[in-house]
Amino acid sequence: MARNESTGIKQLPNKMWSCRIYKKINGKQIDSTYKIDSRTGKPFAKKSEAIDFRRWKIQELENPTPTENKFTNITFGELWDLYVNSNLAKEKAPNTVVKHTSVWENHIKAVFGQKYINGDNAVSVHEINNFLRDKYYNTELSYHYIESFLKVFYLLYGLAYNANYINAETLNRFTKISNTRIAMPPMTAEDRDEDDRVETYTPQQIDAMAKIFKGTDLEPAFLIAYYCALRESEVMGLMWEDIDFIEKKITINKQLVYNKSLGVWCITPVKTLKSNRVVDMPKRLDEYLYERYKQNLSLSRTDAYKSRASEIVYDTRGRETVPITGANFVNRKLANGHTGELITTNSIKYYAKKIKEECGFQLKMHKLRKTNLSYLAENGAPFKYLMEHAGHKKVETTLKYYIKVGEDSTAKGRELLDKMRVDDPMVEVSIEDAPDILKGRTISIPLSEYKKWQEKLNKDPDE
Repeated sequence: MARNESTGIKQLPNKMWSCRIYKKINGKQIDSTYKIDSRTGKPFAKKSEAIDFRRWKIQELENPTPTENKFTNITFGELWDLYVNSNLAKEKAPNTVVKHTSVWENHIKAVFGQKYINGDNAVSVHEINNFLRDKYYNTELSYHYIESFLKVFYLLYGLAYNANYINAETLNRFTKISNTRIAMPPMTAEDRDEDDRVETYTPQQIDAMAKIFKGTDLEPAFLIAYYCALRESEVMGLMWEDIDFIEKKITINKQLVYNKSLGVWCITPVKTLKSNRVVDMPKRLDEYLYERYKQNLSLSRTDAYKSRASEIVYDTRGRETVPITGANFVNRKLANGHTGELITTNSIKYYAKKIKEECGFQLKMHKLRKTNLSYLAENGAPFKYLMEHAGHKKVETTLKYYIKVGEDSTAKGRELLDKMRVDDPMVEVSIEDAPDILKGRTISIPLSEYKKWQEKLNKDPDE
């Protein structure tokens, strides 16, 4: 008996168990191997669990239970109507139902409304996952908005199970078992970078880091990330020809990343087409980098520099991979006996540890980028400028910085409301001779303030 119970049972290399059913049942040859308990969605951690499942599965195949309406195929559209009129919808928060309805009407209905959730022509997991991938990678919809599509699909499969249109095994296969279920596509690197909430450094923290980086070979990378909001790999990929000291602009069209599979540093395209951009370089950074450029140019003629600026990186931006020796990177060491050595993202680790020990907080290059973008948003930078400056692909990503400003400005909003008066209406004016901040701008201001400016401008200059 024990030998028969162990038939088809096998321990896997990961110490889990599997079971195989190979026999003719109801005139049909069955040959299936199971590593997951379809009733729970979990792997078999014990031999007894695999034996129990095999016994149950054979019994189910031999004696199909009438738990599934096998002769009543139902479409996603019919199931959606069932949901709208069910207690399930009535029990949910009204806003949740509104969100579900919006997703269904605007995105899912056109593609899946007439397709079946069960039966021989049922939609596959692969078909739904391809739909989610297309929506994420080929539209401007955000990752988290598309996650709401996933919730609607899970909701409909749960409803189908409760109404006996699918069995527990089908429900688990579509919604619970990790390697078979409906799932979101991998998040892009850009969205991973921007996904966490907008965290910034305080002026005091920036000052503390500036003192640690002062005079070091990592100072250029720190200042570029802070003043221009470049991503870490974009900073490291900069070459001197990318910097225009006349126009005071920096061109971003590549990044330096480490290819783990090849074990080499590679120059690759930036993350998205929108990441190809030209950013303004503030005066402080322009002056600093120009001095660094002259120092680099002078040292690059020395044998010590040439001997160390000899690494090979692979340019993978074209059809063919091209090896480049000693490329003209901005970030090279010029001090401490390491003149010419290439600076990479690995070089930051030492300073991250030093800042943690001396200042008590973490150094994150991406947080410097967010500090720059938050500063611009807080000080009224136009939305389009900020989006282009950051190289954001999606409007929602840029919008987060303005939402953060709104969340932090309750007191300012109340102050503005308190100043509203029915006897002092707002007027739209264009003042050429007003103070610098107003020159050439059309603005809305209280009539009383406009009159004060007019009076001041009309005074005799000698007074």
